[in-house]
Amino acid sequence: MAVVRLRGAAATAYARAREFWAAATACTKQRWRWAAVAAILVILSNGPVFLFAKSVLDRPGHWEDWAVWPFFAAAATASAALVVADRGRPVRRPAGTAQWTAATAVAWFSLLAVASTAWSVDPAATAWRSMVYVGLSLLAWVISGLDSQDLWSVLAALSGAAVVASAFLVALRPDLGLDANGAWEGVYTNRNSLAPLAALGVLVGMRCLWAGRLRQKVGGGGLATMSLVAMAGAGSRTAWFALLVAAGASGTLVLHRPMRLRWSRNRAVSVSIAAATVGAATVGAAVAAAWNVTTLAQRRTMWSLVWDLASQRPVQGYGFFTFWDIEELTQHVLLRRGSAHNSLLEVGLGLGLLGAMPFLVIVAMAACNAGLQAWRSPGPDAWMWAAVVAFVLVENVTESFVLWFSYTWVLLMAAALRPCPARGSAARVKDDGA
Repeated sequence: MAVVRLRGAAATAYARAREFWAAATACTKQRWRWAAVAAILVILSNGPVFLFAKSVLDRPGHWEDWAVWPFFAAAATASAALVVADRGRPVRRPAGTAQWTAATAVAWFSLLAVASTAWSVDPAATAWRSMVYVGLSLLAWVISGLDSQDLWSVLAALSGAAVVASAFLVALRPDLGLDANGAWEGVYTNRNSLAPLAALGVLVGMRCLWAGRLRQKVGGGGLATMSLVAMAGAGSRTAWFALLVAAGASGTLVLHRPMRLRWSRNRAVSVSIAAATVGAATVGAAVAAAWNVTTLAQRRTMWSLVWDLASQRPVQGYGFFTFWDIEELTQHVLLRRGSAHNSLLEVGLGLGLLGAMPFLVIVAMAACNAGLQAWRSPGPDAWMWAAVVAFVLVENVTESFVLWFSYTWVLLMAAALRPCPARGSAARVKDDGA
């Protein structure tokens, strides 16, 4: 009898040990996945790569330089490896018409970028750069499958690394961390690259303050505070404007659902119309006030120049991601800024109408998915994702974040590919963070 009991106890202990090991392994794999995604996005924020190439290796920092291009090629390769490593993802199929539409648009855009090598003004550059963009679409597919906890963990790691590293560089090496006007650049090439990452930190920090355990609230508060300091130091008007619009729009959408459930329909509709009117008036007043500001005035002039150039090749464009490297095409002083400062115009310049169509589908699907998630399952995670998507969309109006090897473009594609909850689903708020 004692032997039987001993065997039973040993079997129970062995079973529990196996359960513990399986749970620990699953947790490790989960954290490894989002940590790998965050590391790739840090590379795709571009700044650290160019800082390393210029300041450490004393290289010119061109896209084709041996100190630069391997990082982005490795990021694309790692993105493909993440798809393969996750056994459930290769067999996953888009669910429903909406996801099929988004997946088709993403594939269309990526393959069109590769095909534009045939008519590009610099075929060699277009060939390898567009192949990297195929890898970015795979990374977007991986991100679209992350749960809410992993998603905000990725954004927290990305924005936290950018803000903390930039703050240290400004404090220790102001000759590298500040631009000629004293604005924060940090580990990035200009203030308009640092400020959007800091804005993401503000949104993630607010999410942690809203719904998180004590240590998460403390961490979220610290991240939001440091991010606001970085935004103030950078002084990017476009990032501030996009952050305010994103927070307001997503907040109105999330708060409307509880009002609709608790109040009568007429009262909820009246409040919604009033809130929308006030929001539209606020945005209109902000745009009117900024219309003649030097930054926006220069952009409007630049957009006009880019439109004229894009009209010369309206169907196929000049080839993906190469226009700004051709000196004969960028004689005007404003065209030496390296981008159109508007993603739609940038796509029209590089891929013409052929690229503008899938781009607009991706934008529309991203906005619809994030908006429906905030409407159907209101909560801190839905609010944060809706705010992130709204911020990305507004930023793309004044910046060419579809260009370069951009983390912003990856997030936009991921938002288009990410399925929204079914109608009538209840909000589920997780208090246990990563």
